[in-house]
Amino acid sequence: MPANPISRARLFGSIATVVTTLTAIIMASLSVGPSGLIWAGVIATVALGYALWSFILHVRHPKAADAAWDEQNTIAHRDSLIFGFWAVLWVFIAFLGLSVTGHMDPAVAFYWLGPVLGAVPPAHYVVSVLRGRAE
Repeated sequence: MPANPISRARLFGSIATVVTTLTAIIMASLSVGPSGLIWAGVIATVALGYALWSFILHVRHPKAADAAWDEQNTIAHRDSLIFGFWAVLWVFIAFLGLSVTGHMDPAVAFYWLGPVLGAVPPAHYVVSVLRGRAE
């Protein structure tokens, strides 16, 4: 568990984003619970809450913010964004193939790109923390 409040908020915010998105995907694929638009609102609320909390902590703890964004964490963050880009690209190509062959409605394919784009970089970052590559 990181002692730095910025690192701790980043870790818990990433975990909350990933868990909320995975829950939405599982519930939607099982046709259980609220509609996809409700889940989109829940995911957006979690993400915006995380962003607001992160902003508040950065303002209240500027020295901790500098320490939280050291070279190792910056590299892990960059790697997470790169991994997220490639994941979305591959999912887009798969959804494009499914849409062209008539196995998936293009609107549904476009809708499900959002959770991939929103959850894959934080998931990669959480794995980086668990592997000791980031704090």
